[in-house]
Amino acid sequence: MIMNENELFNAWINLTKFHDRLLKSMDYTLKNQFQLGIKEFYLMYYLAQTEQKKMRLTDLVPKVDLSHSALSRLVTRLEQHQVGSLVKRKKGPDDKRSVDIFLMKKGEQIIHEMQMLINESLQSQMSEKDIQNIKRLVE
Repeated sequence: MIMNENELFNAWINLTKFHDRLLKSMDYTLKNQFQLGIKEFYLMYYLAQTEQKKMRLTDLVPKVDLSHSALSRLVTRLEQHQVGSLVKRKKGPDDKRSVDIFLMKKGEQIIHEMQMLINESLQSQMSEKDIQNIKRLVE
């Protein structure tokens, strides 16, 4: 299927608007339920995906899409969360300038609950056609 320039541009605009709308909705839903937003979700999600439940702070910067200092502040908020510490930071064993971020057990529990809520929320907000189109995009 060949699109002219305007069709492709319009498709891209619609895709980004759709993505932004879903992202804002997920952020609102997470903040309402957990007092944590989408950036906190991403940080804990990426930690949960690693075997040791840890990553270097510098490796998380591009994944969470925050500056180093903003990410450091986010980690502090997660360390001091109202339900208990969700992550822990620790100086690197080899390089004292590097910082490792660890996902705590409570963080593992919360990220699992957040994933379930996001999945339920997406399914309730999206049509079957939207879901199939997204699956096709990432295949």
